[in-house]
Amino acid sequence: MTEAVGAMPVFVESSGARRKGRARGALICAVGGSAWMYWAAVFAPTARGAAFAVVTVMAVLLGGWAVSRVRIARRHEDSAADRQRWAAIAVLFWVDTAAEWLLGAGAVIALAHFGRFSLIPQFLGVIMGLHFLPLARLLRAPRYYVMGTAMILCVLASLLAPEGSVRNVIACAGIGLPMWITAVVILLQD
Repeated sequence: MTEAVGAMPVFVESSGARRKGRARGALICAVGGSAWMYWAAVFAPTARGAAFAVVTVMAVLLGGWAVSRVRIARRHEDSAADRQRWAAIAVLFWVDTAAEWLLGAGAVIALAHFGRFSLIPQFLGVIMGLHFLPLARLLRAPRYYVMGTAMILCVLASLLAPEGSVRNVIACAGIGLPMWITAVVILLQD
């Protein structure tokens, strides 16, 4: 039940493993997107209270929807092929995730050392966007290509704004909105 695509084996997935993976992905996108949207609200120069209210409502709705999907998906059993596929990609998945965290921490430490605090959202956005590009291939989820590319383009476009709170709002929202949109797309697929 395998077919070769490049050097990586591709296993036919059962609907249970696919649903679990999508539910977890939606939860990660909902929570991560909400965190970045809260930071956008923090940097908002005006109407901060209204921004917090909107972000909170969206975070609760998306988070609740994603959590309910995770709970429903937990009922499905993984097949032997699913476990074999995960075993084939698990190391690459965790290496990519560890690289994202280490690069992010290193970027924050370096930028803080040089007093360039205003560039932290942009560096983290590029690192996070780059993190999703190999995951898209690894998990065979093209939506992560779109999300990662959108995050990178948004944070780089924020550099066109003058340094200050508006630049940070654009960067943080440019990370959070693609994650929220991806969460909604994933949740609507099931």
